[in-house]
Amino acid sequence: MSIIPKKRQFQWKLLSLSLTPVLLVIILLVYVTTRNTEKLAAEKLVVTGIAVLLLVGYCMLLASFIKKTRARIFGIHETIADLASGKFRTNATVTGRDELADIASSLGTLKSDLVHKTNFAEEIRNGNLEVSYQPESDDDQLGHALLKLKDNLRVVKEEDQKRNWTTDGLARFVEVLRSNKKIDALVHDITKNLVNLLQANQGAIFVLNDSETGDQYLEMMACYAFNRTKYLTKKVSLGEGLIGQTFLERQTIYLKEVPDDFVRITSGLGEANPRNLLIVPLKVNEDVVGIVELASFKTFQPHEIAFVEKIGENIAHTILSFRTNEHTQRLLDESHQQAENLRAQEEELRQNQEELQATQEEISRKYNALFQQLTELNHQSKFDQLKSINSTKKRNVEYYFDIIRNQIRTFSENKMIIDAVKSFRKTFAAIQQGVTDEELQAMKANLQRYYADEFIPRLKENTDQLERVEHYFPKEVQADILQYHYISNNPHPTGQKSLLDDAGDGSEYSKIHAYYHPVMRSYLEKFGYYDIFLIDPVTGDMVYSVFKEIDFATSLVTGLYNQTNFGRVVKEAIQSTDKDFVKLEDFEPYDPSYRTPASFIACPIYDGDEKVGILVFQMPINKINQILTGDNNWRDDGLGESGETLLIGSDYKLRSVARQLLEDKRKYLNGLKRIGYNENIIRQIDKMNTSILLESIKLKSVESGLHGETGTTIEKNKHNVEMLNAFAPLNIPDVHWMILSTMEEEEASTRINDLRKGA
Repeated sequence: MSIIPKKRQFQWKLLSLSLTPVLLVIILLVYVTTRNTEKLAAEKLVVTGIAVLLLVGYCMLLASFIKKTRARIFGIHETIADLASGKFRTNATVTGRDELADIASSLGTLKSDLVHKTNFAEEIRNGNLEVSYQPESDDDQLGHALLKLKDNLRVVKEEDQKRNWTTDGLARFVEVLRSNKKIDALVHDITKNLVNLLQANQGAIFVLNDSETGDQYLEMMACYAFNRTKYLTKKVSLGEGLIGQTFLERQTIYLKEVPDDFVRITSGLGEANPRNLLIVPLKVNEDVVGIVELASFKTFQPHEIAFVEKIGENIAHTILSFRTNEHTQRLLDESHQQAENLRAQEEELRQNQEELQATQEEISRKYNALFQQLTELNHQSKFDQLKSINSTKKRNVEYYFDIIRNQIRTFSENKMIIDAVKSFRKTFAAIQQGVTDEELQAMKANLQRYYADEFIPRLKENTDQLERVEHYFPKEVQADILQYHYISNNPHPTGQKSLLDDAGDGSEYSKIHAYYHPVMRSYLEKFGYYDIFLIDPVTGDMVYSVFKEIDFATSLVTGLYNQTNFGRVVKEAIQSTDKDFVKLEDFEPYDPSYRTPASFIACPIYDGDEKVGILVFQMPINKINQILTGDNNWRDDGLGESGETLLIGSDYKLRSVARQLLEDKRKYLNGLKRIGYNENIIRQIDKMNTSILLESIKLKSVESGLHGETGTTIEKNKHNVEMLNAFAPLNIPDVHWMILSTMEEEEASTRINDLRKGA
């Protein structure tokens, strides 16, 4: 065992090599001083030879020590360089028991830990959120941060699953409710799908039976359990039991302790009491038309209860629509029978020539009165249908905007977003470090060519109001650098710049971008937003954008776009001290998006009590149009060949795309030209394929809707065509819009007109 401590061996070797020549010199001096001059002269050659031999031996020993030490240090350096560049291909192989061997051993431990953490992060990236990891110690900040990241991603995944479940459920019921089945079969399908979707064990729907005698009761129209239809007959008086109580109180009842005698679930294995019972009223506004009852052994989650309440409104509207159609059909049949009777009477009256003229006049009067009544009944029926469609679209649009407000607020509270905006702000401020004046000038030249050759020509396709390149070129140095790396020098074409994860410039900003961008891009694509932005809450700098247009890296407070709707909403978010602040800005033409209509919604990002950023979504126009057009299925929505639903702003301009523009663009544009629309506006509609902010709808019904009124009216549109209109205001915070469902009167009265011709 060495008498020299292990941690001091290398130091002792250095000290020994340093002191050896000193000791040799001292020995030589002592020898010289102890010899007289005559003996010293005689031994001169011997002494010189010994000194030379000692010097040569010492040099050889020193060269060997330096060579070995250099090799060991080079091995440690190579390992450290690989770790610094993110590689794990080499190990520091240093033998011995001194300090250098300790360093090599520590580097090996560090490499093993980094490999472990890298594998853990790779599992998370691949979607394996169940992978386990044990930090090295309580002070292992990176290990604990990775565990927190995994927990945050699991929470986001669970929330996404709930939202996707709700969206899929709504889509599933849209198909069910669109079917043309009779009401009994439809109610059965609704019950079956509710039980299967919620994984309940039993379900039933009770519908209000309002007989002509005035006797009201709830009648079971469908009961479904264990994949079998149960044909039961049951009537419940209003106020009787939990079902009757739910009808009167118009509120959902959810029981986790079900009375023993209330309901039993039967299967081939026997009977058992359910643990959970959900009773939801089917309401249209505040009127209850039925009750849905679901029993299950499992607990109903809050999002499942909210889904049943939401879909209950659609079910109620469908039931009312069926009743209205049945009533209308009955009236039409009765009217047709009356017409047949009148024709028989006319034939009989012809036998008497003297009474013929008087009879014909009487018949004519009755015909006119009858068809007037039929026309009024038909109009009322179509108005009820349009009101139902308008009400459904209104709720869906309001619900969608409410979802967006909740999404941006939830996303801003996500730990990943908080960390991302802090990292982007820090690296954004330092992006110009290390960039020489020559490099900056080269970047600007490249970026100017992109503006001149790519942006300006594309912008010119959508507008004639153009400025020179210098007007749009960014004034901020950070914008010059980042737009060069992520736009002009980006190998992906315009419209696909978001596919670039890492610009490859080696900057800290690009490393942060490569880490967060794939997650942000995935979120944007999943929910259909046009773009997502992160803004510095002090300078207003756009430190991050998914889509990368020419406003990227500019200041929304002092830059070129500070007076746009984007700039206004960012400045309001910066100035607000309310943590729950969310603001939506109405559509306006936006130059970076090639002057297409753009709308933005913003909210602050807080880390504790500190405002660390602003989160902004650019609204998805296509998603809104999908709701209003039923994904271009107007006929299936009950709007026939001429009907459509439109959003209109306080300026009387459209906030959605006109149906005819999507179905027959040439006919639509020719129609605008015939009524005197400006040629520039028609050209813009043609180039941008949108009527948003370009077509105006100035009708009395639109004015009434913008004044908060709900109703129906018959009026002529700007093409002088008589239309049936149902209108209502939209309850969307921060914007003043109304919704209009419209159909040509001639199409709505086709059956009545055919009957009149046949008569």
